[in-house]
Parts: sequence; C-alpha cells; structure tokens
Amino acid sequence: MKITAFAVLLLGCPTGFAQTLSGLCMLSEAHRTNQPDKVQLVLAGTDCGKGSENCTDMNNSNIPWNRWEGISPEALQKEGTMLTARMNAEPGELKCNGSIHDGVLSGRYEFTPSEGFMKDMTSLGFDGITPRKQLGFLMLDVTTAWVKEMKGLGVTDLSTDKLMGLRALHVDPEYIRAISAAGYPELHAGKLTEMKAVGVTPEKVQEAKSLGFSPTEHELIQMCIFHIDRPFVEKMRARGLNDLTLDKLIKIKIFKVE
Repeated sequence: MKITAFAVLLLGCPTGFAQTLSGLCMLSEAHRTNQPDKVQLVLAGTDCGKGSENCTDMNNSNIPWNRWEGISPEALQKEGTMLTARMNAEPGELKCNGSIHDGVLSGRYEFTPSEGFMKDMTSLGFDGITPRKQLGFLMLDVTTAWVKEMKGLGVTDLSTDKLMGLRALHVDPEYIRAISAAGYPELHAGKLTEMKAVGVTPEKVQEAKSLGFSPTEHELIQMCIFHIDRPFVEKMRARGLNDLTLDKLIKIKIFKVE
C-alpha cells in the first residue's frame, strides 16, 4: 500500500534544477533486511536529464543511521511529525523532507552536489562526474581519501563505475592486500569486484593450491560459482579421476555428470 501510494505521487512530481536533483524519498528502519543499524532509503527521481520523457529513476539503499542527522528510530515512531533528514559528506548534501506515517518518513528529497568534490575527483583522473553519479558516491560513502587509497594500493582500470562497484561490495584495503599476498598482484578493479562478489577469499585460494591447482583469477571465480571445493575434488578423486584439471572439474559441474 505504501509503495503504491508512493508510485502514484511520483507521476505528478516536477523535475529539479540542472545541478540539483530532486524527487520523492522514503526512510524507514531496515528490519526486513536484518540490518537494525541501518535505515532503508528509497529515492525516486524524475529529473533524469534533458530529452528524457516520463523518466523515473529508483534507488533503494540501506545506509547506517550514524550518517544521518535529524532522524532516528525513535523519531520514526512519532506519527504525523514533520521533519527533515540530512546526509552530508564530500560528494554533497541530501535532504529528505516529509512527514511520518506508519513508521516511514515520506516526502521529497533534494540533493545538492559538491563542486569541490567534482574538482578533486577530476584532479585524480575521473572526468564526466554527473550530479546523479555524485549522489551515488554519497550513498556509498565514496571519499577522495578512499579513492587515493585504492590508487595507492595499485588498483588499475579504475573508473567512476568501478569505484562504485568496489565500494558497494566492500572491497577494502585488507581484502586487496590479502589477494595480492595470495599470489594475485595484478589488481584489476573489475576482477577484484567479481572475485569479491562470488566469495573468493585468500583461504579459498590456499585451499585450491593445497589441492594441487594454480588457478587464474577467472578460474577462482568459476570455482566459487560452481562450488569446486575440497569435498567435491576428493569425491571425484575417490572415483579414480586423478588427472582432473580445473577445466574438467568445472565442466563436470556445469553438465551435472558427477
């Protein structure tokens, strides 16, 4: 019911200014995702750019409470209260202004991007950063210090989209250093994101090597996707298949002939 009403309101919303994004917002406790320390934020923007007709941009994220001002779990219990929730960081400031109903703050949002952040990112080699992308950076808590750290660690093929992917999947310095120490010093941003997404860990790298394999990054990703682990490999070897390569093991899983 809440989402239906939200969608109906969206149809009649005007667009924001060129450099300021606006639309509808909803803030609620993230209980359904088992993340009590976070607030669920839903943004629906209608200012998707020039030449866009009937353009609707939806964004749903869970963000820690401590990044917000003007809102709290207690405040969401005060039916009918009018308030403004704010999140302010390097990429800009986001405001959600509305009223509380059934534990949800519903209203309109406005995002003001930081010109200073855009200039700093440009100096780091990242061009073409739109206000919408800056909003994504704000929600993911991308900072120039973190970007510099990624570059300092030797992560290559970085772009604004890959920065967001790395941040969204929590590819932190500890993970990067551990993967490098495990024998994969070529730190391509795309590969790191893929490896973290499917669950590649230094421990799984060690397990693969202890089984006699020397997997590439791509093979590690496939091993995690198809669950090529010690029990499976030992099961195949127990059947007399001692000359198995990773390629053969992966094909056995794909074609379900185990």
